[in-house]
Amino acid sequence: MRHIRIILVVIIVAAFTVPALINANKFTRANWVQSVGFAVDKNPAGFSAGGRLDSSNVESASSILPDSIKLLIKKYNLKIWMKNYKPVVPSNGFIEATNRYYKQVKLTDTGNNARKKGIHNYVAGLPFPKPKNGLEVAWNYQYGYNGDDADNDFAVYWIHAKRGVEKHEEWRWLYLMRAMHRTDIEPIPEIPKLAKKQIQYYSMTVCKKPFDKKGFTALYYRVEKPLDQEGWIYIPAQRRATRFSFGTRGDAWNNTDLLYEDVRGYMGYPEWMHWKIIGKGTFLAPMHSDIPYGKSNINKVYDFNNPPHWNFKANWEPRPMYVVEAKPKFRDYPYSRMICYIDAENYYMMFKEAYDKKNQLWKIVINAFNDSPDETRFPLTVGTSLVVDLHAEHATAFPWFSCKLNVGLDPDQFSLTSLRKLGR
Repeated sequence: MRHIRIILVVIIVAAFTVPALINANKFTRANWVQSVGFAVDKNPAGFSAGGRLDSSNVESASSILPDSIKLLIKKYNLKIWMKNYKPVVPSNGFIEATNRYYKQVKLTDTGNNARKKGIHNYVAGLPFPKPKNGLEVAWNYQYGYNGDDADNDFAVYWIHAKRGVEKHEEWRWLYLMRAMHRTDIEPIPEIPKLAKKQIQYYSMTVCKKPFDKKGFTALYYRVEKPLDQEGWIYIPAQRRATRFSFGTRGDAWNNTDLLYEDVRGYMGYPEWMHWKIIGKGTFLAPMHSDIPYGKSNINKVYDFNNPPHWNFKANWEPRPMYVVEAKPKFRDYPYSRMICYIDAENYYMMFKEAYDKKNQLWKIVINAFNDSPDETRFPLTVGTSLVVDLHAEHATAFPWFSCKLNVGLDPDQFSLTSLRKLGR
């Protein structure tokens, strides 16, 4: 009888313990923040919710600001408005995909080979919760939660530190962020006809203003292997589409300070770089920045009237970040190295410091984001991006007019036919 009681106790304990162990290894909305990264310091030295940092008090918060941001504050009078930390959790679909696939993901040491595929068995979700090294952080950035597609309207401002705004344009940008590795929009996890061609990403941009450039359109795509992006451009005056290789090593987007590899912070492949974690901790960043959208709000966001004419107003909060150094495998790469500040909850690249061949700080990239309209189904929206060329004392600002994510774009939109139609 005693043996029977012991057996029953073991069965009962196991009935409660085994599910608990299983759930302990499962990512949920409740445990995402502590499970995929590391804890943020919600009240670091120098932080004061509702306060403002400027050149007069920046040293009080020196430990929670990247050197590049301190430079912009001290030399170019950038001001930072502070707000309390708010966690970032991806969609339910992304969390589910992470649980389903992350254990099967494998990396290959590609050495100095920039063209050899370095990741295997990746399907969807976050590939490396609790990353152990810089390369795993880079892959988390590559496949972090950005939604499956988007339809955006934004402006571009060319700005000189002394002369002010030189010109501006208005653009529309549609993209399939995830033609493969999808988590939110059917078909999941991939669009079969694009996956068959190993196409993971499509982008289409069209100029809306000024009139003499209206209709200039570009369509390009990237594949799973670490190759250069390919696509077409359509120039209305010529009325034809031209095949084009969208280089990622020194080509500027639209003659701005933004190189193709600077889009989102870094638009190349992880295989193109050697990655190394050189630090991690809490830094201020414009994550839930409260930047208002629309043309009527541009002057509320950017101070175009006062030197250096590119400073923007946003709320910054304490964020847990990995500081990762990226050194290129290409000899002709424009930067000798990049220092990337990557958020440990959603793996967005909030800042990038790019160094020239003499190892002098050359460019600073800042990305700001706004709240998600519904974090169970949508990622954060883009607030603005800013690229500052310190050598030229010049910048390009990208204020967003609208940001619609997970809209369910038709893959057939990304075609030469659509390219020509948008350009007319």
